[in-house]
Amino acid sequence: MSDLFYLSARLRAMRAQFLTRREFEGILALPDLSSIASALRESPYGQTMESAGGEVPEAARIEEALRRNVSQTLTRLLALSSGDCAEAVQLVLGRWEVQAVKTILRGKVSGASPAEILSSLVPTGLHDEAALEEMSRQADPRALAELMVTWREPWGRPLLRALPSFRGPRDLAILESALDRCWIEQATKLLREIRPCSPGADGEDALSLYVSLSVDTINLMTVLKEVEDRIVPVNRDRNLFPGGRIFDENTLDRIRASPTLAEALREAGRSLFLRPLAALPPPAEGVPYLAVVERQLDRVLLRASRNIARVDPLGWGPLVSFLLEKLREVRNLRMIVRARLVDLPEAELGHLLILEY
Repeated sequence: MSDLFYLSARLRAMRAQFLTRREFEGILALPDLSSIASALRESPYGQTMESAGGEVPEAARIEEALRRNVSQTLTRLLALSSGDCAEAVQLVLGRWEVQAVKTILRGKVSGASPAEILSSLVPTGLHDEAALEEMSRQADPRALAELMVTWREPWGRPLLRALPSFRGPRDLAILESALDRCWIEQATKLLREIRPCSPGADGEDALSLYVSLSVDTINLMTVLKEVEDRIVPVNRDRNLFPGGRIFDENTLDRIRASPTLAEALREAGRSLFLRPLAALPPPAEGVPYLAVVERQLDRVLLRASRNIARVDPLGWGPLVSFLLEKLREVRNLRMIVRARLVDLPEAELGHLLILEY
């Protein structure tokens, strides 16, 4: 495992580039995008802030700088990784890739422009800025799927197979479920191929825990959306996946049977997700409540990976924790930028940020 030991040492050095809690609070206190941009120029994002833009609005400049920073960080991480380490990075980033493809699909279905879609994306290290731009320019979901098939990416063919079922109802859940299934199958295969490291206190190493908690989150969010939208699925198991460690089929059925979203959340809270779900704020106008719920669930993965990294600092925990921390940081910064654009009240913004967990 010498490659992993080397990577763990490099990750400790790369963590020094993360923003501190004090720096985040300082940025949160700034009144406008111009002052936020100035603060980022004095931070580890300074290099990409200086190279981004041209004559573009400040928000677009910051968004581009964040994407470039993430792309550079992940490209460096991939260059440092080989063997099992490279496969472990691929496993974790695969879920980011799926999220990027989902974001593009949602943009295409809603009629968003390529620029609007691009501004919502986070690079995965495997898709750089140019690739994301090309994906965002595709005319429709079929064109996007065919492009990914041409690029020999794993997400293209599952999308193509799902498109006939999507065409009639135009239900994005059909396409998103196909992508989730593909990632879970790919991640399960990679777990079998990667040599296991020391497990955490509950017997799972960080990679296995990442996959199982991701499956739980995907399944729970699927069921909560059904309850919120009053959807009665024809095949109740169509969009649910095996491999979770918290919610079995019977538990998900009890949550699904809840008459309201509030009751569904109370039922789901009788689990490892109790702490984040119990801390949910009341719904606020203008903020999609399930987005707030999903951010709360992200805390479970962040906390679990951090704990395993502390217990076994030479295992997979530091890698998983580093990647989740980087995603948390960029999402927080983007959320602050967008809040300033729409004058989102500070209280509502706070529910969409993860400053501590």
